[in-house]
Amino acid sequence: MERPYKVNSQLLPAGFPREFDAHIYFSAEQRQQAETFRKAAIEQFAGLKVFVGEMIPEAIGPHPVPMFEINFPKELFSEVVLWLMHSRGDLSVLVHELTGDDHYDHTQAALWLGEAVELKYSVFKK
Repeated sequence: MERPYKVNSQLLPAGFPREFDAHIYFSAEQRQQAETFRKAAIEQFAGLKVFVGEMIPEAIGPHPVPMFEINFPKELFSEVVLWLMHSRGDLSVLVHELTGDDHYDHTQAALWLGEAVELKYSVFKK
């Protein structure tokens, strides 16, 4: 039996295809906007293999500001990214593939929607 996968202390359902990740960043002033956007994402992708994580109210790993994540499989890339493009407002979003090489994923394989957030790349082991 496959065990659930932990993402930033949140459990993904067992068997969830972890192929792409989107980080939606927000400031203290944008928190309500981010919460509303998160709820909209849950509604938008209900019934699809899209995992919308909890609000993470502090810096974690390479992410220097609060955020929440959306995980999704390759087959839904266009649908999820187009929705993010059109619905994010002024929130910054990082989309990247999950290859197992975190440094590569967050640098060379990074796709930014909106203003890029300066990540703490030093946390990645080379």
